[in-house]
Amino acid sequence: MREFDHNGLLLAEYQGKLFEKSYTLECSTPIFIRRFLHSKLLTKLDTNNAANTSLDVDEGIRDINDQFGTSKYGVERYSKEALFWMGYMYRYIAYTREETTRFVMSIFSHRQMNEAYYVFHTQDPEWCTQNLLEMNGLSKYIFDKDLRLKEIIQDYYEG
Repeated sequence: MREFDHNGLLLAEYQGKLFEKSYTLECSTPIFIRRFLHSKLLTKLDTNNAANTSLDVDEGIRDINDQFGTSKYGVERYSKEALFWMGYMYRYIAYTREETTRFVMSIFSHRQMNEAYYVFHTQDPEWCTQNLLEMNGLSKYIFDKDLRLKEIIQDYYEG
């Protein structure tokens, strides 16, 4: 697990502000999130290096719109506060667990994060991560890239 340092904080705050800014778009929150998940911007963010990315939120929104075009599709909108928290938490988890955002969002859906916001948003990000794992019946080892190899080795020596 990587330490949540200044670089991680910059990226988490940027992604939180980016999600919050998505509230101003004409498309729904799920549409924005789907576009974000497939964007070139996310590929840059997943390098987890603030120096590789412009941290201008308006530019980030513009990049996503340039890549996919604008849309008025959908009506479901999450609150600005929930959006900021979701964006922040997704980057926090991806950064500290050294995982892709796509993987993190596959185990913690945006709907679950929106529902969890009201209870979790005042808590420490690490506490939130542990409780989200527990809510989904997962252990911290879901982020262990060598877990399958370790299980094979353990089965070999036990068998």
